[in-house]
Amino acid sequence: MDILLPLISIPVIFLIVTLVKPHVTKILPWNLCAVCVAVSLTWMILLVLFWMGIMTDPIPLAVLMGMSVTGIMSKVAAAYERRRLNLAWLARLIVVLGGFLTVVSVIRGDLGVALFSGVLSLVLLTIVTFLLQGTTHEDAVKSAEEHVHKSLLKKLDHCC
Repeated sequence: MDILLPLISIPVIFLIVTLVKPHVTKILPWNLCAVCVAVSLTWMILLVLFWMGIMTDPIPLAVLMGMSVTGIMSKVAAAYERRRLNLAWLARLIVVLGGFLTVVSVIRGDLGVALFSGVLSLVLLTIVTFLLQGTTHEDAVKSAEEHVHKSLLKKLDHCC
């Protein structure tokens, strides 16, 4: 059952999400990936079954959770590329290492460590994304276009 359940649930959930997606995308502000939803829901089901003792083999669960971590890393990398942010390599590394520690901790039942590593990963990712980009005030003034007045940037710089 440990291997059979994902082999059945992933295609079934994928088909359901694919059929519902055109209606749901009108409501949601983001695009759903049917495969991502199918894999995520499957490992969530497996995790509950694992915690209940119904499923005993953690390997399928770990593989599916790892697939989700890789998917998140891919989305983060794409966002960095789309916004032309620096340090995409560091963001990827944070997601992979934080995701690995979080997944291992969840499977071992150490939810405190899982929560800590998940939150720490988000904090580090936020720091890399917003504070370590190397953009100075001078860069912001130089790159300001018509919709952002240079005088406003200078006033904000000298406000305090």
